[in-house]
Amino acid sequence: MIKTSSFRFKLGFLCMNLVFCWLPQGPAAADENAGFGQVLDDDRVWSRLPPLEVGGRQPLPAWARMLADSLPRTTAAMLELDASHRLRNPLGVPLAARVRWTVARANRSEHGMACAEADLRRAGLDDAAIESLKEGSAEVPEQERLALAFSRRLTLEADTITDAEVARLREALGERNLVALVLLVAHANFQDRLLLALGTAADLGSPLAPLEGRFARVGKDGGIAVPQRIMPEPGRGPLVPERRDDEEWQSLDFKALECSLEAQRHRPGRIRVPAWEEVVDTIPEDQRPKEPVRILWTLVCRGYQPELAAGWSACLRTFAEESQQDRVFEESMFWVITRTIHCFY
Repeated sequence: MIKTSSFRFKLGFLCMNLVFCWLPQGPAAADENAGFGQVLDDDRVWSRLPPLEVGGRQPLPAWARMLADSLPRTTAAMLELDASHRLRNPLGVPLAARVRWTVARANRSEHGMACAEADLRRAGLDDAAIESLKEGSAEVPEQERLALAFSRRLTLEADTITDAEVARLREALGERNLVALVLLVAHANFQDRLLLALGTAADLGSPLAPLEGRFARVGKDGGIAVPQRIMPEPGRGPLVPERRDDEEWQSLDFKALECSLEAQRHRPGRIRVPAWEEVVDTIPEDQRPKEPVRILWTLVCRGYQPELAAGWSACLRTFAEESQQDRVFEESMFWVITRTIHCFY
């Protein structure tokens, strides 16, 4: 069973929330609007990032200039994923930018909205067209209206989306574009939370164009030094609170969760799940597992949108290598986020 709220969580939040444990610990940026991390200049950031295989250096967004000192390879992967969605999303640049704007407005991310508006202008839309988006004009194609309404709902109340809503959208877009839309909304939410949590102003200036380039694939021992991280003391164990007064959080025990999962397994899926044989060739040989993958969201994303799925997987894989995150902390945060957004996964 594939449920859209599972996509929204798994593809949009875990890596982003963990990133903030690894921000550079340096002097505050000179610009008081730059957020709580150190904003490096472009030359310093480019010296930290892996070398470019394709394209040339260009100005980098503020979030990349805040993360690159501690997470250079992860930052490079995130810049490539950002470009994939903004330049090559199968929905097309105008609709993809409208979706990003809709998500940013729901999240109250002024930077996200400004970035989407800049992408729309680069795609040839004028001020009148952008104003009509802000005003919620009803004079838009049915396909676009459904996509934008779904994007807002998926951002604010994913667990309430019905099978019928997804079926209408699937009929309008087709399965491949439906998956592209879900991946785009997940990425837009990921980026909005990154911008909001870092407190970046709008790139300390005008929103920047996406990076039109590709970084060399540098392994974890590829010569990019990363500051030493302070890890939890081994064997210390979790802190147990003296008082637990949140009855809602205690309302679901493990048996209840198992029952919910079993109920999900017997529901018909909202989208066809590709077979492993349809997916295996989209995975590079050096990353291909020896046994067939049975994780449904992996099969769906790789099967329908291999480039977008590969970009996100690269972010997750690289962050795991660079951060060496404490597994207990990671799984605890996994629980907090899934519980908060009512995601059965």
